[in-house]
Amino acid sequence: MRVRFGFALYTAVVVVFGILTLAGLLVGDGSAFGEVGVLLAPLSDISSRFIQLVVVVIALTLVIGIFNLLSVHVVRLVRGPGTGARLNSLVLLVSFLLALVAYQASTEYNLLLENVQVQIELALAALICFALVYGAFRLLRNRVTWGGLVFLVGMLIILIGALPLSQLEPLQQVTDWLTRVPLSAGARGILLGIALATLVTGVRVIIGQDRTYGNQSSVE
Repeated sequence: MRVRFGFALYTAVVVVFGILTLAGLLVGDGSAFGEVGVLLAPLSDISSRFIQLVVVVIALTLVIGIFNLLSVHVVRLVRGPGTGARLNSLVLLVSFLLALVAYQASTEYNLLLENVQVQIELALAALICFALVYGAFRLLRNRVTWGGLVFLVGMLIILIGALPLSQLEPLQQVTDWLTRVPLSAGARGILLGIALATLVTGVRVIIGQDRTYGNQSSVE
């Protein structure tokens, strides 16, 4: 097996920085380790510096991404393949400029954010109802299963219980219970799974077991 020097150096840097950051976060101020904690306390400052550096890099990446997006749409506006593409690019550029001007004019009350973006998000959230109904229809159309029936019944109870009608108060109580207990438990389970997967992936990166797709061909 032949390992390239660049990939080995990259892996070593990632491992060292990852171990130092993890150790600094675990040690903290070192008070929990007694006399040894005095020697381990500088690790906390080192990990804080690393985290601040990562935040700065992410911010710069975001700024570069915004400028790249604007440059791409400026080019499409000038030399777009069609009228539709140019119109979409024009709408994006004008919206960006209006949002920037509105934010600079009033930071406390953003007209575009409150009256445009929030309303669009609410409309898209309302479309989830239709997506759920269509998904249940397709699910039962292909094959009727207990899981599909439970999904359909639960969806109907939640959607009907969300209606602001006094006659549906018992159903609204069932909806509240479904939201607070089963749905909340499922959401927490998903978040727990994401956290565990992130932890495992981070550990594999720290110990050098994982590498990016661009470096898959670095090891032969």
